[in-house]
Amino acid sequence: MQKKLFITYLFIVFFTLIVSVYFTWSKSYDVLSRQYTEQFISQGQLLLEVMETTELNNEADIRAFTNRYSEVLEARITIIDKTGEVIADSYEEPVVMDNHAFREEVNKALNGDISSNIRYSNTMGHYYSYTALPLHTESIEGVLRISIPVEAIEKINYELIEYIALALIICGSIALIMALFYTRKFMKPINTLTHAVEEISKGNYEKKIYIKQKDQIGRLADAFNEMAVKLKMNMWKLTQRKTQLEAILSSMNSGIVAVDEEFRIVFYNTAFLKILKIEEKEIVGKLLYDIIRKTILFNVLEKSLETNQKINEEGKIMLGEEEKIISIYANPIKLEKTKNLGILLVIEDMTQIRKLENIRTDFVSNVSHELKTPLTSIRGFVDTLKNGAINDETVAKRFLDIIDIETERLYYLIQDILLLSEIESKQNEKIIQYNKIPDIIDEVTEILKPRWHNKPLEVNCQCDDGVPDFLCNKDRIKQLLINLVDNAIKYTEKGQISIRCFDANHYLVIEVEDTGIGIDQEHIPRLFERFYRVDRGRSRKQGGTGLGLSIVKHIVELYEGNIKVESEVGKGTKFIVKLPYKNIEK
Repeated sequence: MQKKLFITYLFIVFFTLIVSVYFTWSKSYDVLSRQYTEQFISQGQLLLEVMETTELNNEADIRAFTNRYSEVLEARITIIDKTGEVIADSYEEPVVMDNHAFREEVNKALNGDISSNIRYSNTMGHYYSYTALPLHTESIEGVLRISIPVEAIEKINYELIEYIALALIICGSIALIMALFYTRKFMKPINTLTHAVEEISKGNYEKKIYIKQKDQIGRLADAFNEMAVKLKMNMWKLTQRKTQLEAILSSMNSGIVAVDEEFRIVFYNTAFLKILKIEEKEIVGKLLYDIIRKTILFNVLEKSLETNQKINEEGKIMLGEEEKIISIYANPIKLEKTKNLGILLVIEDMTQIRKLENIRTDFVSNVSHELKTPLTSIRGFVDTLKNGAINDETVAKRFLDIIDIETERLYYLIQDILLLSEIESKQNEKIIQYNKIPDIIDEVTEILKPRWHNKPLEVNCQCDDGVPDFLCNKDRIKQLLINLVDNAIKYTEKGQISIRCFDANHYLVIEVEDTGIGIDQEHIPRLFERFYRVDRGRSRKQGGTGLGLSIVKHIVELYEGNIKVESEVGKGTKFIVKLPYKNIEK
């Protein structure tokens, strides 16, 4: 801006100087020409008076007169008769000169007017300034003409131009220096303002302007300082609101994304990326279609946009090899009643909820089924006993034994259900202490020894020396081991059961391996589901409730560990439990 201001200032100054010089020079030239003309007229009138008092009897006297006064006036003098013929000329012989009757100045003089004119002289070969006066004497009737070369006027004019040019250079130099000084002085506060604005644009709202001027620039500086303070406060408020909004959106489990009418993403939260497994992070401004291509998503969007109403739908989508159930809620974003800015989408992952609902439904169904079978048996035998079988001691004793078995089965089933509920609710988990796992394994083998003493089984326990004590609820770990070892005993008729315990990379590892019937690979993924049995008939015969491995799984998850199954039909099964050495949630 300083450069433009400087150039503009110089342009105005130089334009003014040039215009002034032009008019000065033009006026001076006109004045000079007029002075010369007036001078020639005065000289001509004097010559006319002299001619009237001088005896000019012949052409020789006239030529002598013109030559003498030509030297005195330093001008060319020409005497022309009333027919236009030249009688005498101080520079040329009249006989070689043309008739001058039609020369402009001569013609006017012949008509009685004094006239001046500048034109080219064919005789002299130069531009001359001519002044012609009417001539009336006793001996001559015609025109007296005085002329000088234009070079004489031009010489004076050139000198005038030189002085004007010199004055122009001096004035221009002074104007240049003054322009530079005043533009710098004028631009200094503006530069200060510009620098301050640049700092604010970079986020430095502490920038202040200190200008002592009381004019418009001073008022502008004061207004700028006040604006900076207000802008700082507004930005702080906006930042706070933005931080709060981002914190709220980030803490939500539901995925949120807003799109405009062209389905370009305006904003989103991290849950949106997580639910739909979007790896790209910078997606603002991109088309939603380029980020995720799911039919149900765009169906809901288009319906909401077309109807301008809230739409809520639930459906399944495939993300890689994983199937998810999502609930999509679409709501138009309205600035006014009639103006729609876009669509707000809220996406919830319903997979786990629906899975839990299915599990709960299956659990209720399975519990009902598991309870129904022994209750039906008990009720049937009770009715039989009531109808007279109680009088037969042998039959009555056999029926009562069956009722006792079914009752015991019901008791263990209810106990397992209560235990599973207790583990899920993390009850009694505050009763924890450091326990030696090898000692717990020994207690479990002692408890279960009666279960295999009639089978050709060998049970081996191998625990590494120096296994660190594990912080846990002793009963939970004991329950885990009882279920795993009891399963191994149930499904191994002969052979060997190995229980191993060791420390590996800050994990407590417990392995229970048998040489039993094994498990087909198709059953392994569902092995830890509640009431799931590989062979229902055999499981019922063995007296199992179908909740043992589910309890094991929940205990492992309670301690943030993991469990793996390796099995081959006819060769045996191996359960590997890994529990991290860290405190559980209290």
